[in-house]
Amino acid sequence: SSGINAEYGGVTPESFLLSRDNSGKPYLLNPPSTLPSLSFNVSHAGDYAAFAGSNSAKIGVDVMKVELRRNTTVETFFGHMKRQFTDFEWQRIRSPSSDRGKLVNFYRHWCLKESYVKAIGTGLKFGLQRIQFDIGPLEGQVCNTTTMSIDGVLDSDWIFEEIYMDNHFITIAVRNEDSSDIPAEDKNVELLKVVEFNDLIVSEDTLDDVHYFASFNEKKECP
Repeated sequence: SSGINAEYGGVTPESFLLSRDNSGKPYLLNPPSTLPSLSFNVSHAGDYAAFAGSNSAKIGVDVMKVELRRNTTVETFFGHMKRQFTDFEWQRIRSPSSDRGKLVNFYRHWCLKESYVKAIGTGLKFGLQRIQFDIGPLEGQVCNTTTMSIDGVLDSDWIFEEIYMDNHFITIAVRNEDSSDIPAEDKNVELLKVVEFNDLIVSEDTLDDVHYFASFNEKKECP
């Protein structure tokens, strides 16, 4: 907790109070004075969990593992999801010749849509066909040039940072309320950073409940 205290102005973990807005998105009831407009979002799938936070913008994050459910085919799976994408997006999703390539494109688009609706706080209640993504190239398994249109109109206020690694897509959606307030040196800031478990929990000294940590540390890993 010492690291948390230093980062968030002396607010202890147990004093954080969470609530939900009218759309069901969690938020802090008592944000610290150092982060009065804190927005955050979490996601997990497969082997990864992701946390995204911002003190100046709406933010959403989603993680998807590229996999096909058992006892189904790619075409059957796509048939169940037909209404979730525009015709343009389906053309991009189906453009690879292999089923594997199609599946990768599908989960990339799905991860983008999830990150956006989680950022605005509506979840899947927002009509997903209203959202259309024009994906950019994955250079070094990373992309930040994908653009989004809502109801056919380009919305340039949103930035999407995508990374593809270990058969997972991780996407962060960020909306800057007023990009003119962002210092020039911060406009190209790295939005996504991968950390290992040991980067978060260095030792039992970082936790308030040493006995809980010891019990957690003794648990066997899932196969």
